[in-house]
Amino acid sequence: MNTDDLIAELAGAPAPQPLNTARMAGSVLFAAVFPAALFLAALGVRDGLGGYLMQPIVALKTLLPALICVAALAAFVRLSRPEVSRPGLGWLILPLAIAAALVLRSLITAPSEAWFAEVSAFNLAECMGGILVLSLVPNWVALRIARQGASTAPRLSGLLAGLAAASGAATGYSLFCVQDNPMFFVIWYGLIITIVTLASGALGARLLRW
Repeated sequence: MNTDDLIAELAGAPAPQPLNTARMAGSVLFAAVFPAALFLAALGVRDGLGGYLMQPIVALKTLLPALICVAALAAFVRLSRPEVSRPGLGWLILPLAIAAALVLRSLITAPSEAWFAEVSAFNLAECMGGILVLSLVPNWVALRIARQGASTAPRLSGLLAGLAAASGAATGYSLFCVQDNPMFFVIWYGLIITIVTLASGALGARLLRW
């Protein structure tokens, strides 16, 4: 095909649909909420959830991953536009700083024997495994949706997709979780969220490059 034929073919092709970032964000959120809702419908929320959520630390166990999810998702959809190279991650500072402060407070105020009192093989497998499984569908959906855009930073887009998916999964799982020690939920939620985020970043670097 010569240049003139290529130009004529491109000119005759239908115009691409404009990028709908609100729909992208909504699709990822739905993909995160739906598995979490099925999980909670099958296993139920923790007994007395309403009363526990009145306690600030327990409320933060749900609120912090929710804030991280929203911040990561906003940056993720913004980065889908090719003219954006720096998506703005300032909103992540607040929840991360609060999480660090919770751990520091526990180290200072709680006796050392209470720091890891809730850690057991079963609790870790249930917590990290639950969040991992719940993050798979939204992470897959987010990476597929990212291909509708034209990110100039595919690895970063993959990282943000994983961060949004895993923190959204942690938000849903927290309503079932009975471990309320910040030394447990900040560290172990944070570890599995980090693992999913890094894995998604590696996938994004391969799947989203152009």
